[in-house]
Amino acid sequence: MKSIIKSLFAVLLLASATTVFAQQQMQQRTPEEKAQRQTMWMQKNLGLSEEQNKKVYDIMLYHAQQADNDKNMAPGPDKKMEKKELKRDVDTELKATLTGDQYQRYQQHVAEMKAKKQERRGGGY
Repeated sequence: MKSIIKSLFAVLLLASATTVFAQQQMQQRTPEEKAQRQTMWMQKNLGLSEEQNKKVYDIMLYHAQQADNDKNMAPGPDKKMEKKELKRDVDTELKATLTGDQYQRYQQHVAEMKAKKQERRGGGY
């Protein structure tokens, strides 16, 4: 019985450590890596032209750098407001860069990702 409990504890400990490591890896991406990853997703799923690809990368890089700088800001209502403004700015710039269909598919993807995030958090409550 003790060996089963020890084995179960070891498995849980390993699973926990793996999850923490994966989260740290995601958070340690540079703004350039984040912009590249987002642009590659859009290229693959939205069929960006070369011109759009360049513009989208520039948009994503600029805003990833801004978000990275904002991480150093003290928490509070100002930080929340800036984060919302940053998301709104990205949205506005992408809307001007993408075609109507591309933008609609992008918005659908954003909504799906938001729903998945809430689901992982237990319904957002």
